[in-house]
Amino acid sequence: MANLNMFSCLFLLLLCFNICKGDWCIVKYTVSNVVKKSFIESACSKLDCSAIKPGGPCYEPDTLTNHASYVLNLDYRKNKVCREEIGTIALTDPSYDNCRYT
Repeated sequence: MANLNMFSCLFLLLLCFNICKGDWCIVKYTVSNVVKKSFIESACSKLDCSAIKPGGPCYEPDTLTNHASYVLNLDYRKNKVCREEIGTIALTDPSYDNCRYT
């Protein structure tokens, strides 16, 4: 019984460690390029999307999926809602190189 309780505590601790680190909203891979492009254009009229412009830290790789994920996370941070029709919550930080999903 003590082993079970210890295992449960360890499991909950590890779960909390992953969840408490943060979360990010990234684009679902099933979303069409048309929808991704439309979202980027619409959101970037209200958000600072300079990071995904040429020369920006998140421009490369230059794909709609990467750019949409970055912008979706900006929108998530601002509005506190991950748009479920195009986004999903990630518990692993999608930041890479100098591109930071803050």
